[in-house]
Amino acid sequence: MKASFITGELGWPVVKRKKATPPPLKGVDEEITALFQQWLIAFEKTQSAKDDEESATALARIESRIAAAPAEGLRGLVVKLGLQRFLNEHADAASELAASVYADLMRLTGYDPASEILARLRS
Repeated sequence: MKASFITGELGWPVVKRKKATPPPLKGVDEEITALFQQWLIAFEKTQSAKDDEESATALARIESRIAAAPAEGLRGLVVKLGLQRFLNEHADAASELAASVYADLMRLTGYDPASEILARLRS
C-alpha cells in the first residue's frame, strides 16, 4: 500500500493511503461469498414477499450452508461475522454462524481461548 503525506488542519502530518487490492479469494471463501450473495437476493425477496414462510426457509437454508462451510481466510470470516451481527441486531432468530466462525478461527490459529478459560476455572 503506497502512502503519501499531507498536512492536516493542525499542521500535523496526515497519511493518505491508496486503497489496496484485496487478495484473491480462496476456494471455500469464494463459496461463502457466493452464498452470501444468494442470501442477499433471498433477503430482498423477503422484504417484498407475501409468503414469508417460504422466504424464511430459503434464508435459513442458505445461512446453514454458510455456517457449514469452513472459512479459509478473512473474507469468509467477515462474511460470517457480518451476517451474524445483522441477524443479532435485526432478527429474532438464533444463528449458528458465531459458533462456525469460532470453530474456523480455532482451526486457523490452533488456539482455543475458551478452553483455556475453562481449564483455569476448573483448577
